[in-house]
This record gives sequence, C-alpha cells and structure tokens, in this order.
Amino acid sequence: MPRSALNNTIVPLLRRLTKKLGEQQAKSELRWMTEHVRAVIGESGRPHEHAEPSYIGARLWRGQPAPSEAEIERDQKRFSSVQWAWLRQAVSDRVEKNKPLQYILGNQPFGKASIATRPPVLIPRWETEEWMLKLSELINSTRAQQAGNQPLRILDACTGSGCIALGLACELAADSARITGVDNSPHALALAADNLARNAKQLRNKVDFHELDLQSPSALARLQAHGPQWDMVVSNPPYVTPAEYAQLEADVRDWEDMRALVPIPADADSHTVDMGELDPSGMSFVVRLATLARELGLASADVAHAADPATTGIPRLVVEIGGEKQVEPTRQAMHDSGLSLTEVWKDMAETDRVVLGYLKA
Repeated sequence: MPRSALNNTIVPLLRRLTKKLGEQQAKSELRWMTEHVRAVIGESGRPHEHAEPSYIGARLWRGQPAPSEAEIERDQKRFSSVQWAWLRQAVSDRVEKNKPLQYILGNQPFGKASIATRPPVLIPRWETEEWMLKLSELINSTRAQQAGNQPLRILDACTGSGCIALGLACELAADSARITGVDNSPHALALAADNLARNAKQLRNKVDFHELDLQSPSALARLQAHGPQWDMVVSNPPYVTPAEYAQLEADVRDWEDMRALVPIPADADSHTVDMGELDPSGMSFVVRLATLARELGLASADVAHAADPATTGIPRLVVEIGGEKQVEPTRQAMHDSGLSLTEVWKDMAETDRVVLGYLKA
C-alpha cells in the first residue's frame, strides 16, 4: 500500500486513541471527530458555509453506543487530503497534548443553545445542562399557573461561556425572564459575547453579559446598578477542593482555567498560589453566593418582590456543588442567609449536584 494511502486510513488513528482512552471511548471520540470533519470542515480546510456542528457534540452527553471499526471506516472513505490532515492533527492533539475533545470540536450543545468552546474557558458539562433543563421546567410550570407575571430578573454568577444564561434564555417561556451573566475573566466574557451572537435566533429571552468580580467590595453596588430588583441567582461556581484539583486528569488541569474550578482569592495568582493555603472544603465561593443572595434581598420577606406571587414556588438561589460532602455546608450557608427551605437535586449518576434555596412562605 502506498504511504499516502496508509496515512489516510482510520486504524492507526484508532490505535493511538485506544492507548490513551480505552477501546470504547476511543471509538466514540473518533466517530465524533469524523462527523465533525464531514459536517464542518470543507475540502479546502475552511468550514462549510452552512455548517451546523451542534448535533455532533450532543453524543458527548447522550450515551450513544460506540461505533464499530467498520462503521468508522465507512464514514471516512470520502475525506479529502485536507480533511485527513485535520483529523490526524485532532488525534495528535488529543493524545499528545491531552486537549479535550470539546476544544477540538469547538462546539458543545447545551439544551437548545449551541455553545462555542475554546480554552481556557470552562467546558459545559452534562451535569450542568441537566439541572438547567430541570430548572427551566420548574420555572415554566410554576409561572404557567400564575397570571400577570413580570419577567424574572435572573443573575448567572460565574457565567463562563454563558451556557447557563443562554440555555435558560432558550428554554424559558418567551419574554418571561431577563438574564444577566457576570464573570471576572476576560476570556470568559469574550466567549460569552460570541455565544450570545451565535444563539441570537434561538433566544426567547433577553441576555446580557458584564465584567464583575463577585469577591470585590463594589460587587453589590454594581449589581444593584444593573438591576435594583433581582429574583434569582444561579451559578456553577468554583467548588473543586485543592485535594481534588491535584488529582484531576491532565485534560482538565492543563487546559481549563483553574479559577473556574477552585475558589481562589481575588488577589491571588493562580499560577503561584499555595494550594495548602486555600479553603480545603472548596466552599468559600458558595458561601459568598449565599451572602450575595441575602444582600440582594432574595432572602428577605421585607422587600416587595420577595412576596410577589410571580416568584412564589421558585428558588432564589441555585448552586451547583461537588457531591454529598458539600450538601450540608451549602444548606447551612443558605439557612444562615435567610433561605430556610432547601432542596437537593441529584444528577443522572446519582451524585448530589445542585442545591436550591427558597424563601419560606
């Protein structure tokens, strides 16, 4: 077989991936790469004019069975030399550089939203998508039973790629919410702005993004300037403990922003910070969010919107957490801030994933 023909076969690429990922995961990821090549990468190396890559990454969540070698081989028979070059580079990046597949594909569906992904901004996880969809259903069903609703003012704290804000804006009933995402990372805000433009046609509710360090003394005043009345705070905050971070795979640790994973003081340098001096529980930012909810009036029956029938039965604070060990500390932080009713949602893997805080009626 000529060397050029040998280079353009799938088996060597599959073997390289299998050594790193195991057979089943390697087959699945190679299928996703080949689908991306076929759907997105034109023969010239430029994206197809009407490429719609969002369905590709959906398999990352949906648990579809890995394809057979014959299926993979069949899918790649019509690739151009440029497409083959892209595929070989993608496999090399995955194996040698531990580059996450989502960064290679550059796209991740999140509910009805299509989220662009690029380092170092945190990659949307299926666990987060799952609770976002469940929260949307809760809000829609609760408000459908109420008349004369004003749009909910929702704050997405630590918005990152903007996936939660944009996911909610796509899923919630039209004109039922106004969602503001905040983050202190320029990389995150630039990506969130790109994703806002990317999803403009799918949005059913208004979304805006702003730079804000929630650990700053001026954070509360700036939030009150953006919206004097807030109804809910949602967040996938940094909650990974220093001990857990040390054990993360290189796919995560070498590529995604440490500040999006581990709660670090605002004035600390993530490259030089002493992990031994950080909060070992990973809870400091969750506690900050509970305090912020109180400061914004979400835990007080004295403010007008707290007793508004339009917000009855809707959580005031929704926070993703890292499992059972963080449930009680999160509940306590919410209780201490006046949210005396709490609820825990598990993810599909039966891990405690999100805590919701409500105002007691």
